[in-house]
Amino acid sequence: MTISPSAAALAPADGADAQFLATLDSYGITDNGKAAIRQRFMELGHHSCFLLLPPRPQSLELTVTNILDAQTQDIAAGNRWPKRLSHDDAEHLAEAAVGAYCPSAAK
Repeated sequence: MTISPSAAALAPADGADAQFLATLDSYGITDNGKAAIRQRFMELGHHSCFLLLPPRPQSLELTVTNILDAQTQDIAAGNRWPKRLSHDDAEHLAEAAVGAYCPSAAK
C-alpha cells in the first residue's frame, strides 16, 4: 500500500475522527500537533477496519502486525513519527479504530 501525503490543510477533526483521536490521546498516543501524523493515524485506523471486517476479516493480532509493519515502512521511507509505536500502542490504535469507525468489527 502506498499513501502520498496531501498538501491540503486538515480541518479540525470531528465526529468519528475526533473520537478516534481522543481515544488515542487517552492511551498516550499523540500526533504532537503534526497534521501529517494525525492524518496517518486516521489512515491506519480506517485500514484497520478494512482488515477486521468481512469478507476476509483478519484477527486483531494480524491487524496489529500490519500497523507495526506500516510504521516500519514509513520510517524506512524517511517519514518521521513522534515516537515508535509499541505492540500495545498498535493494539490500542486498532481498538480505537473499532470504537470510532467500525464498531461491528470483531475485536
